[in-house]
Amino acid sequence: MRAALALLPVVLLAACGESGPTVLENEARQAQTAATMQGWDRAFGAPKEAIGRANQFGFRAGDYAADGATFLSKGNPITLSQSAAKTPNTGTFEAAGADADHIDRLVFTLSITDPANADTAKQRFVDVLKGFMGQYALADDKALQPILDERASDDRIAGAPASIAVDKAGENRTITVTFNRPTGTTPVFPDQGQADGNRA
Repeated sequence: MRAALALLPVVLLAACGESGPTVLENEARQAQTAATMQGWDRAFGAPKEAIGRANQFGFRAGDYAADGATFLSKGNPITLSQSAAKTPNTGTFEAAGADADHIDRLVFTLSITDPANADTAKQRFVDVLKGFMGQYALADDKALQPILDERASDDRIAGAPASIAVDKAGENRTITVTFNRPTGTTPVFPDQGQADGNRA
């Protein structure tokens, strides 16, 4: 009996040694990896940091977690103009990817439901995008201009493959800006963050 009790700590230590890295260890590894990257590589390669930076604009997006076959973080709408309007213009954010260590798609969407204040909302939406990109020392005013003009575009923004989709339903419309990870695979996702309807 004494021999069995003496072996118990050794068995417990061995069992502990077989467990994987802790959450804190994973976060430390991700932070160390992020520190070696910059620009879009860092935005797509450090999900927790990217979501935290997007949340500085009020999106309150949740953790980057499994959502079926993909990983997803989705924010809450933020008001971009005239909060007292019956249906204020709002913006949303989401990040989606094929694995926990990378984001493959960053999506920012402006919903214009208060046409009288559309110009203000579009400018503030562009300011949010510039602010997010600026945290990674990225800028491309020319590529963001189609948002203000409500023109569809399929081009690079600050070097990243990107698209601007404009979907209209009468006076109301949706402008969706999608940034895709420049390297690696681009998996097929469900219709997360993708605008429906006809592009203008």
